[in-house]
Amino acid sequence: MHWHLYGRFDFAGGLDGNPIKLLEFNADTPTMVYESSIIQWALLKKNGFNESLQFNNLYEALRDNFQRMITLGDDISQFQSIYEGWKILFSSIEGSVEEERTTKLLEVIAREAGFNTGFCYAHEAHLDENNGLSFNGETYEFWFKLIPWESIAIDEPELAQLINTMIANKNTIFLNPAYTLLFQSKRMLKILWDLFPNHPLLLEASYEPLGKKQVKKHAFGREGESVSILDAQGNPIYTQSGDYGNYPEIYQEFALQNSHNGMFYQPNVFYAYEACALGFRKGGEILDNLSKFVAHKIK
Repeated sequence: MHWHLYGRFDFAGGLDGNPIKLLEFNADTPTMVYESSIIQWALLKKNGFNESLQFNNLYEALRDNFQRMITLGDDISQFQSIYEGWKILFSSIEGSVEEERTTKLLEVIAREAGFNTGFCYAHEAHLDENNGLSFNGETYEFWFKLIPWESIAIDEPELAQLINTMIANKNTIFLNPAYTLLFQSKRMLKILWDLFPNHPLLLEASYEPLGKKQVKKHAFGREGESVSILDAQGNPIYTQSGDYGNYPEIYQEFALQNSHNGMFYQPNVFYAYEACALGFRKGGEILDNLSKFVAHKIK
């Protein structure tokens, strides 16, 4: 079963009376797993606070969701009785410390869940359309690769075709699964608005300019790249450069961010079968790769 392991919702508002609004859903390769599950919990304990004062069950939720890949449902009590010793290979791109840390943390959680695991860099994994996935002569049934599906589809079409054949031949299960590419696309925001117009959690979104203060994004993008804040006439107020400008545009109604002392705070909610953790990022009006993680405590 190609089970969706985890994702992260990004919101505006939620503090000081500002309404909560969905900005986007990072369905495939969300960052901040390590900071949300480990660092902010450690900060809470260091300061002597009880765990009930933080919404943070990400570590346990991920462990349970690994087991759901076998039980295929809410009840994970039967995991040990039906588990057959399947193995997961975890891979990140060599040279990215943050992504390697995230991937190895997920490996630790999967091992705690009961799986046999291994780690290699993505270029070291061997993919074969008939024999499946292997590394150092050992075969694996699952591959977690911290590589966005859109990067594979656009930049490595031969790899995309190979993976497609492997999925069709049912010899390897890929995490997160390929269908998360649909949810990862920011153009999905327009579809959500069409399905649920004026929903209190949604912002108006369109493939065309809205004629009001708005944010111009592209179908895919990371860390605030290729994002612009526009006025009602479509003139840029603030622009963040990036490498994603060739993807189709999406225009989303501007929403007020939480702010304090000139900094903006964005709530991020992790989802692993259910909402399971809250964290914040702090930075400029468009959050980029220099934004800082901020832990939370519930009053």
